[in-house]
Amino acid sequence: MPTTYEPAEVPGWPAYAFVVRDSGRVAVSGPLLPAAEHPTRASAVDAVAAAAAGLGRPVRAEATERDGTMWHLVISPDGAVGELSVGARQGKASRKRTAPGRARRPDSGQARSAPEPVTAAPVAGAVTPEALSEAVARLDGYAAAGRAEEAETLAAQLDEHAANALGLSHPDALLVREARARITGRAGDAVGGVLLYRDVAERWHYRGAYEQAEAVADHAQALWLEIADPATAVAAGVSVVRMRNQIPGEGGSAFAAAVAHQARLEAARDAAAGALGPHRAGAR
Repeated sequence: MPTTYEPAEVPGWPAYAFVVRDSGRVAVSGPLLPAAEHPTRASAVDAVAAAAAGLGRPVRAEATERDGTMWHLVISPDGAVGELSVGARQGKASRKRTAPGRARRPDSGQARSAPEPVTAAPVAGAVTPEALSEAVARLDGYAAAGRAEEAETLAAQLDEHAANALGLSHPDALLVREARARITGRAGDAVGGVLLYRDVAERWHYRGAYEQAEAVADHAQALWLEIADPATAVAAGVSVVRMRNQIPGEGGSAFAAAVAHQARLEAARDAAAGALGPHRAGAR
């Protein structure tokens, strides 16, 4: 029987995508190897196995067949093909096997119309603006499809990898972090999104890219205004006011607006605390 892995046994990064074309060739994409089409399923698996060997451990792979069936595989450094347990399954439920004792490798077929699998990032030597732009677009596709939590997790992985490969303040790494901020906000973590936007805005500012800094600062401030709870908004507002002190907007208008909004939030917070009474307010 093929080896079955629990999700916790195989890290989520790196992850690979096998998509079999009508011609029977297998397209492989993901970190640690260039995107390419392989003439056979075996050669596609061997390419990913070589990447796994470089890490010294098995890696995940998602294979899509002609009928839309998806395999959630695990490729070992020696080329052995296992499967993730049902708990890690996504997409179409049906899965197929060949003869006992072997897990079936990707068969010929077409990609599904749903968003393609997202890998965390290319490796350092292959980090290109095009690759990062494609990864970000796919993350946005996941978020738009209602898979916000998954998109948020993968965005964090992509952000970390881009920062490690390029440097925290590299322009391409900043674009990735901005995308992470956007996805984090969409996932319901407005405070996290504000802090990420603020970090990006300040790094653009330090680089002398003032237009980019202003644009991202506007996103941070707009997301901050959406936070309804005064106490939570006040905590996030400390970072926004700090950011606006450096990136004040035309004529200082954005800074003035941030300070005024923070003052209103503090008043609302204090009024709410007063309504609790001295005992409960003190406990707070």
